[in-house]
Parts: sequence; C-alpha cells; structure tokens
Amino acid sequence: MLFVTWIIGPQLLGFIFLAAGYIQKYYPPKKINALYGYPTTASMLNQQNWDEANRYSTALMIKYAWIMLVAGILITALLMLFGVKENSFVLIKIALMITAAIIVLINMIRLTERHLKQITPDNL
Repeated sequence: MLFVTWIIGPQLLGFIFLAAGYIQKYYPPKKINALYGYPTTASMLNQQNWDEANRYSTALMIKYAWIMLVAGILITALLMLFGVKENSFVLIKIALMITAAIIVLINMIRLTERHLKQITPDNL
C-alpha cells in the first residue's frame, strides 16, 4: 500500500505530463495533423502557427508537470503526516488528480491560444 500511496495522485499526472512533454519536445510533430501535437483551429491555420503552438504548449506542459509532481509529493506527505484514513486518502488524491488535470489542460489551452493571437493577430 505504501508504494501505491506515493504513486497515485497529482504526482502521477505530473510524471505522465513530463514524459509526454519531453517526447513532444524532442520529437515534435513536423506536419499539421489532428493526432499528434496541439490541434486547434488557430494552430492548424498554417505551418508557422503549428510549430509555435506546439513549441509553446510543450514548454507549458513540462512546466506544469514539474509543479504537479512536486505538489503531489508534498500533498501525499501532508496527508500521511495528518494520518488521513485510507478510504479518505484515496478519495482526496483521486479528486486532486482530476482537478489538477482539468486546471492544467484548460490553462495550457487558454495560454497557448492567447500566445498565438499575440504573435499572429492578422491570421486569427
């Protein structure tokens, strides 16, 4: 149980986002497509937007991944320190994972779209 306790939580999402971010950073999508990369209407407008949106969103993903990783470990330590019961512990961490995922994804999209509008105001 102790091993699972340290794995499940926002830190798991942080690790997944970190892996995905570094994969995308070192193997960025070359051509505009709807499967791999940052596929929104603004990013798929032209190759310049596509490249910039993927570069910017990848940097954000890596930044947020580190935050989730560290925050998840700290939250786990605090919950263990306060002796939260196992059932409550699992529910709290699952709720935190879902909340963190939603907040991070919404913020990444919002900031990347804003960035695209700033660099190419004529196209959008």
